Amino acid sequence: MKVFRRLLIKCIILVLVVAVFGGASYLIYYYPQSVPESALEEYLTLLVESNTEKAYEWLDQSENTQMTLEEYETAVQSKKYVLCDSYQVEEISSRQGTNGDSYVDYHVEFLDASGNVQSEDDFTVKKQSEEIFGLMAQWRVLASHCMVTNLRVTVPAGSTVYLDGEEMGASWLTEEDVSASKDCYVIPSLLAGTADVVIRNPILESYEVILETADGDVDYCEQMALKESAMSACEELAVEALKQIYKAAVLEGLETENTEDTDSEAENTDDTENTEASEELTALFAACLDDVLEIIESQSEEFYRENSVTHPEFESVGIYDYEADFEKPVFSEAENGAITTVMTFSYRYIVRNTERVETGEIWADGTNAWEFQTVPYTGKATAEFTLSWYENAWHIDSVTLPIIPEAAETEESES
Repeated sequence: MKVFRRLLIKCIILVLVVAVFGGASYLIYYYPQSVPESALEEYLTLLVESNTEKAYEWLDQSENTQMTLEEYETAVQSKKYVLCDSYQVEEISSRQGTNGDSYVDYHVEFLDASGNVQSEDDFTVKKQSEEIFGLMAQWRVLASHCMVTNLRVTVPAGSTVYLDGEEMGASWLTEEDVSASKDCYVIPSLLAGTADVVIRNPILESYEVILETADGDVDYCEQMALKESAMSACEELAVEALKQIYKAAVLEGLETENTEDTDSEAENTDDTENTEASEELTALFAACLDDVLEIIESQSEEFYRENSVTHPEFESVGIYDYEADFEKPVFSEAENGAITTVMTFSYRYIVRNTERVETGEIWADGTNAWEFQTVPYTGKATAEFTLSWYENAWHIDSVTLPIIPEAAETEESES
C-alpha cells in the first residue's frame, strides 16, 4: 500500500511537472501573438529570414484581396525584405476601427549589415476576435503592406488602358497635377509585384509593358510613338496645305492684275474664286493664318515677278514624291490637350499657270509677238510643319516654307 502511494505521488508530481513545463512552452510559443509589437517583430523576423511560408500563417487577410501563398511570395519578393539584415520598429498609432476592432500601426525601417536604412514600410496589426485558450489576446499582421495603394499611371490623353486584361475605369481618372494632353489613373489598390499594362491610343502605337509596382508612379507618354496611320494623315494634310498656299499665291497675283480690269464678268468670277480660297485658308491655317498670308504674298511676287498678264488662269498644282520625318510627340500644357509633333516634309512640286510667253516673232507693229501658254514651275523643296492633335483631328500650328523659284525649263516627264 505504501509502495502504491509513493508511485501515485510520483506520477502526480510528474504530471504536474509536465503540465507546468508544457504550459510554459505553450505560453512561450503563443505569448508573442498576444502582444501587438511582439507579433509584428516575429513576423518581420520571418520576412528577413525569407521564411515566407511561415510568415503567411501570421497574416490577417480579412480586409484585403485574398492572396494565395504563391501571390504572397511574389509580393514579398518585390519588397526585397530578404536583402536586409535587421529592422527598427516605431509605433505610429493605436486606434479603434469603426467596427470596434483594435489596430496598432507601425513604421518599420529595414537596415543592412552596416545599419543603413535600405527601405521603409508601414505595417498594421489587428486584434483577433478569438483569444488564445480563451485567456490571451491574439494579434495578426494585416496584408495591407503587400498591397500598393494609389499608384499613378499616366498615359496620353484619350488612351484606353488595360490592367491585367481589365480596362481601367473612368472612376480612377484624376485631374490633379495632370496636363490636358495626358490622362492619369490612380489605382486604389494593387498587389505588390508586377502587372501587365496595355495602352491603346488613336494616334499612337499601342504600348504593352510589365508594370513593376516597386518602381512607384509611372508615366508612359514618352515611350509611345506615332502610328503609321497618324503620320499618313499628317502627310496628306501637308500636301493639301501646300496646294492651297501655291494656289492662293497664283490667285493673289490674278487679283492684283485684275484690279484695273473693267470686265465685270471676269472680275466677279475671280472674286468668287478668291473668296472660296480665303475660306479654305482660314479653316486650314486658323492657328497661323497671318504667317501663311505673308508666305503667299512673297510667293505671289515670285510667280508674277515678270511678264504679268491680264486675265491669266490658274490651272493646277501637284505635290508628289514626298518624304516626311517626324520628331517625337510632345505632350503640351495647352488647355485643348494638344499632342504636337514637328514634321520635316521634302517634296517635288509642279505649279501650272497661264502666262504671257514671247514667241520670238515680231508683230506688224514691230513689237515682240507673244501668246498665252501654260508654264509649269517645277522643282524640289522642303517645308516644316508643326502639327497638333486635338478634338480628334490634326491641326497646323505653324509652317515654314521656302519661296520656290520662277518658272524653270519644262521637263517633259513633269509637264
